[in-house]
Amino acid sequence: MSRRTLVTFVGLRDPYYHDAHDDGRQKGPVLTVLDERRYDRVVLLGRTHRQEQLDRTCVALKSIHPKLSVEVRSLLLSDSTYHPEILSELRRVLSQLLRDTPKDDFSISLLSGTPEIHACWVLIAVSGEFPARLLNVQRTVHNGIAGPRALRELDWSEPLAAITPETLGLLAGRRERNDDSELQDPAITVPRHTFARRTLEQAVGLSRHTAPLLITGEPGTQKHYLAALVHRLSNRNSGPLIIFNCATLPSTLFESVLFGEPGDEGSGKLDQAEGGTLVLLKLQQVPGELLTRLLKALDDGYHYDSRSRVPRRINVRLIGTTDRDLEEEVRHSRFPADVWQRLQSSLLRVPPLRERAADITPLAQDELDRLNRRLPRPRRFSAGALAKLGSHTWPSNVSELRRVIDQAVLNAEQPTIQASDIDLDLGVNLANVFAASAPRIRQGFSLEDYLRNVKHEIVRSALKKTGDNQSEAARLLGVTPQAVSKYAKALKRSKG
Repeated sequence: MSRRTLVTFVGLRDPYYHDAHDDGRQKGPVLTVLDERRYDRVVLLGRTHRQEQLDRTCVALKSIHPKLSVEVRSLLLSDSTYHPEILSELRRVLSQLLRDTPKDDFSISLLSGTPEIHACWVLIAVSGEFPARLLNVQRTVHNGIAGPRALRELDWSEPLAAITPETLGLLAGRRERNDDSELQDPAITVPRHTFARRTLEQAVGLSRHTAPLLITGEPGTQKHYLAALVHRLSNRNSGPLIIFNCATLPSTLFESVLFGEPGDEGSGKLDQAEGGTLVLLKLQQVPGELLTRLLKALDDGYHYDSRSRVPRRINVRLIGTTDRDLEEEVRHSRFPADVWQRLQSSLLRVPPLRERAADITPLAQDELDRLNRRLPRPRRFSAGALAKLGSHTWPSNVSELRRVIDQAVLNAEQPTIQASDIDLDLGVNLANVFAASAPRIRQGFSLEDYLRNVKHEIVRSALKKTGDNQSEAARLLGVTPQAVSKYAKALKRSKG
């Protein structure tokens, strides 16, 4: 018979804690689980600064359960909210457990730890990487009245792709992302609702494969964040993640940047991404013949430089992003047809924010929550502010929404952000104005304000297109120059 082993974090409420609403001390999460279920062994996980809780929990366990085998494993975590570091440490400890006691019947307690730690537990267990039962608590209800919490085993019989977007969103971590797009393993901050559920489920499924992946979507849909998430969900997550913006490079330099300088092994992006993932932003900027060569090298697992007959071995997954319609680019001979045909087999489209109007408020709230963690006085939205955000067409998508919220926090003089604090005076694509869906109608919505904003955006775009030539903008819009002048003056007043 296999030995039953419980794996659990030790937190501040272990082994006991005091509740102001109850008399005396209460058992913490570890002892609570052991009251409900019998185990032969307990493996306590803790960070180095939790040594006091670990020692006291060990003493309590040996006193109450003298026959129980108790082990302590330390995790070298500098940040218990940073998914990549948590995942790496958990994998290190769990691989040791599997190697030492492969026949044990493992259970994992979710009663302790941060939400990010819970997300990592779920990912590891549901993917089958570590065979274990997941334990959590659920409030019991009798005749409509909430009762005590009961221990339960989570049912993850559904496939991995069914994990909710909220859980997957936790995998992104909370550190600020460095603006350097070439930084390895960028620590990114992504609000939970940045991507639609369907997009996240597809990302999970495609993360299991090694074929080149193409992520398409309008500017501002955060395609590079999604590429990083695919890498972190894949079995290459322990390898490097190299992100490179192809729009920053002249066409003549792509060969040396991607494949390296002749005779200088390790100088190219392919070499730097060995064992991991190479993300090429704006993939359409890479010359066609080099794209064909790149895909062939990835298929073959090696490539040659111009000065050597010795092949360079490569083991890299390619993820490309684009905001262009590549099918249209192929028709105009601006993108190689063979590359497009190859990439179609693994394609991930990120929908624009105007197709996900219901996500505008949750996204805005998530972004505000992120900013509130740094503010001495937290901010909140008024109903009018949310209505104004919901009525906007967001031509620059999630990135524009995040910039607007950032600016609103700076503009607001009071804890409550009002509609007047929100500045929608951002660059807009004229085509997107006409293609946008109808605004969301909710309490506080003003048709007059909405139509005025749309008119201002259209005039602003026309002026930008014509280099601030009001007469030419008037001809483009089919109105009088006086009308354009009137709106231009209104725009200047709103800025000043």
